[in-house]
Parts: sequence; C-alpha cells; structure tokens
Amino acid sequence: MDEESMLKEMNQAVPLKAPVLKRIAAFLIDAVVAFIPVLVMYLAFTGSYVGWTPIWYESPAIAAVSMIDLPEEVNEKLNTFDNEDGGTYQEYNVSFGASVCRFLSVFVIVFYVFYSTFCAYIFDGKTVGKKIMGLRMILRDPGEEPEEEEKKKEWQKKNDMNIFKREVLGKVLLNSIPIFPVISFFTMLFTKDRLTLHDMIGKTIVVREK
Repeated sequence: MDEESMLKEMNQAVPLKAPVLKRIAAFLIDAVVAFIPVLVMYLAFTGSYVGWTPIWYESPAIAAVSMIDLPEEVNEKLNTFDNEDGGTYQEYNVSFGASVCRFLSVFVIVFYVFYSTFCAYIFDGKTVGKKIMGLRMILRDPGEEPEEEEKKKEWQKKNDMNIFKREVLGKVLLNSIPIFPVISFFTMLFTKDRLTLHDMIGKTIVVREK
C-alpha cells in the first residue's frame, strides 16, 4: 500500500466532528419533529394552540409541565356553553373528550421528552434532524467488540448504559435545569471535540456520517 492510500484509509477511519451549524440545524429540526404530536393533539381537541412548548425542547421536563394542564383545558372548552343572556356558563364534569385527551397526553409527553432517547437506540444514534443533516452520535471509545458471547453481552450493556446516561441523565434530567443547555452550547463551541455536557456524561461525540 502506497503512502497516499494509507493516508486516505487513516482519514476514513477517523470520524469527522460535526460542524456547529449543522448540529444547531439538526436540533431545530428535532424540536419541530418532537413537537408535531403535541400540536396535533392541541388542534384536535381545542382547535388552537397557544404555548411555549417548542422552545423548551432542550429542557424537556419544563415542556412536560407545560402540557400537564391540557386535559383540563379541553374539559373546560367542551363544557362551556352560551346562556340566554349572551354570557357563558360551565358544567363542571369531566367530558369524554378530556378523558381521551388525558389518556393520549401521556403518550405525547413521553414521546416529546424521550424522542431523542428512542432515536438513539432504534436508529443507531441518528434522530430525524441528524439524519437530514448527515450527522450521527457515536461513543467516543466503545472498545473492540469481543468474540466471546458473555463478554459481548457485557460490552453491549456497558455501551447501552453510556447512551442511557447521555440521553436520560444528561438530556432529560440535567438539561431540564435551564442553565445547563446554555452551558452545553458553550462547551460545544469551545471544546476540542465540540462536546456538550450530555456528550461528556455519556462519553459520546456527534460526527459526520461517512
């Protein structure tokens, strides 16, 4: 193998760090994707949407709290009636629509909060945003996959735990404290490998797809 071929092979083996602007674009796409079920449910049950849920994608627990009152809003809307003197009155009963909404809201909130987690496991480190922008989340040092079955299971369990730490402990819990997403943004800008706090927690890095 000549020197040029060796250099080319080495370059292909080294993951290319994701550009900051592409990571931001992927984040914005994912914020929209995660929000779509929320929007559909609001429009279906109330005919409108007023809220700040989309901008809280990076702090999912806050977004979840903002959605908790939706069944009550639906119940109020469906049980508000016009009276004869031109005013309105309410019947304080739990409507069927609010009951259905309460049931569906659980799934919508879980999807919104854990959207990135589901994608990390199911789509091999790629959310919709990352896929569109040609990016992927990988472990920084996954280690070599053992051939022995028992050791392979331990190796897989360890790597799955690191992804869990990144997605749940980092993105869901830590980022739900509003200051931490801001800190993550600056660590992404100024660390050598463009690591966010959740990348550091999970020992991951976001790279370009080859």
